[in-house]
Amino acid sequence: MSHESPNLLHEVTSHTDASLNKKPTKWPSWLKGMGWPVALFVTLLVVVFILPVLYGSALASTGALSARSALKRLPERVASLDFAGADEDLLIAEAGLADVQKGFKAFGAWRYAPWIGTRIQSLESVSRVGGSAIAGARELVQVAREINEALNEAALPGQVIGSNRSYQDLTSDERKAIMAKLYELLPKLRLARERIAIASNTWSQIPQEELLLPVREVIAPYANRLAEADTALKNAVDVLEWLVPLSGVPEQKTYLVLLQNSDELRPTGGFIGNIGVVTVDAGHLESFEFEDVYALDQSVDGKWNEPQPIGLAGQFLNKVFYLRDANWSPDAPSSAATIMDFYVRENALGRNKNVHVDGVIFLTPEIFKGFLRLTGPITVEGRVFDEANFFDKLQFDVDQGFLFEGKPVAQRKEIVKQVGDALIQRLMTLPASSWPTLLTVVTQSLNQGDMIVAVKDKSTQEVLDRRGWAGRTLATDNDYLWVVDANINAQKTDGVVDKEVLYSINEDANGDLIATTKLQYRNNAQTADWRYTRYRSYTRVYVPEGSEFITATGCRPDVYKELGKQVFGCHWSVDLASRNTISFTYKLPPRILSQVQKGEYVLLAQKQPGAKRELTLDLSFGKNIKDAVPPEDRVEWGDLYYRYTKFWDLTRDFHITF
Repeated sequence: MSHESPNLLHEVTSHTDASLNKKPTKWPSWLKGMGWPVALFVTLLVVVFILPVLYGSALASTGALSARSALKRLPERVASLDFAGADEDLLIAEAGLADVQKGFKAFGAWRYAPWIGTRIQSLESVSRVGGSAIAGARELVQVAREINEALNEAALPGQVIGSNRSYQDLTSDERKAIMAKLYELLPKLRLARERIAIASNTWSQIPQEELLLPVREVIAPYANRLAEADTALKNAVDVLEWLVPLSGVPEQKTYLVLLQNSDELRPTGGFIGNIGVVTVDAGHLESFEFEDVYALDQSVDGKWNEPQPIGLAGQFLNKVFYLRDANWSPDAPSSAATIMDFYVRENALGRNKNVHVDGVIFLTPEIFKGFLRLTGPITVEGRVFDEANFFDKLQFDVDQGFLFEGKPVAQRKEIVKQVGDALIQRLMTLPASSWPTLLTVVTQSLNQGDMIVAVKDKSTQEVLDRRGWAGRTLATDNDYLWVVDANINAQKTDGVVDKEVLYSINEDANGDLIATTKLQYRNNAQTADWRYTRYRSYTRVYVPEGSEFITATGCRPDVYKELGKQVFGCHWSVDLASRNTISFTYKLPPRILSQVQKGEYVLLAQKQPGAKRELTLDLSFGKNIKDAVPPEDRVEWGDLYYRYTKFWDLTRDFHITF
């Protein structure tokens, strides 16, 4: 902000300064001889048209110079943590830009004149952009000021959070002071974000061709960055809204952290191999311990009698529903409730321990790759783990490596704890300059389902639901598709299976919309070994409630309702070095047909966390397609079909109009 505004104001000052320095013009002698009517007319002309320009120019120029002078001091103020001075300068700049806007309004009728009027109005818009941006900057400076004051109150003589300090460097009092103050200041952060967003939106609506070239060349490179600032601040506010209360503010919290193996895919992202218990108090990590989930489950063998759900029942020698399988529901909050319940009761029954849990954090390996990209390689027991190899190395160590090292089965997952501890230590020692990048890694992981958070606190859960970060089954009145695989006794074979989902719609002879979801999987494992084998899955396809099942190929499906959807589920397999296909055909409910008849079709395609699939759509409604988002390839335009193929990396909407 501090480097942008002087340039934003240059156009105003460079033009108006020149006008103020001109010498008064003498009346021509021929005008003096034309009598008082002409003199009166000329006087009126000056009053109505000339004086407003001179007054407006003077006011705008004075305001611009005042704002530019104040903003020149801003970088030094912020760098020296003089937030009071920075706020004072921003206040002066804000007042200066207000004078600029008053000056432009004083141009009177010229503001509506052809050609010049549009340029005056564009410059007015530019000054409004600056005003909104400065208002947002003032909120941010005020937030920084109050956080800094909180740190000073934490009794840290001579220390500040500079770019080289890390989270590890902060004392417990500092961490608590920061998180408590962030919790208090979240409303101001939201307001700052709203004002930056207004500035960004205003700039985007200014007709660039209406700006004088010198103005455009000076302003555009800086004003265009408002969109980046808006996005960055939005991400920060979105994360802080749940991260601050999640971090134990205003009271201590305990969470289960599930390390899910997406190569052994389960509904919420992968099989639960390891479970961590983390306790936080106002941003301070009180404790973080990992353990093998089997250790807890085995403590209740012979005492635990939970019945297995549909799809899981009868697939194992043991007929009991344990914690390790408790993420069976693809609706993450539902699975989280089951997991917390099982964790508390298994501890009480098997270990005679009373435990309390406030929420569940689901993680897949992809988020750890993002962390390692940021931290660089880590070394544990002489072995180097990096973004490219850590998953394969850990997989080998816990399944085979421990045998070569002579470790008992009970200790085979100790390496996971050691790698986790080392990674946490590296993240906590990252310099403050890396925190925005860490925030980006977390945000991307939340958006892609590689991190899911479900908590008991209702207000925090509502925030997570609004952002789509809770892994909840999404409600919609439109068409819907959600494919959910659950690896059953297929080891880690999901990692070598190519998966394609083909979704098609056609109109039948009765005018109904008939949909088919086809799954084509290829098992690329050539031989069975400790890691790969024949692929087996219980796959569920969730479609709109009210859909009517017609037929299936490749399996005998269970047909039932769950989570507000119609569900088709079946067991199937793909042999080594082979392909297999299953499909489900069904009639879409009348409300979808009604929407199409009114000229619109919308599909919500929800992504399963941890899944790697390609999605192909081949949709025909018997109508010429006018527009589609996302668009087809250009060669597909102008016909009755919508065709789309892409890696299914995100939950997304498809919108077609006829």
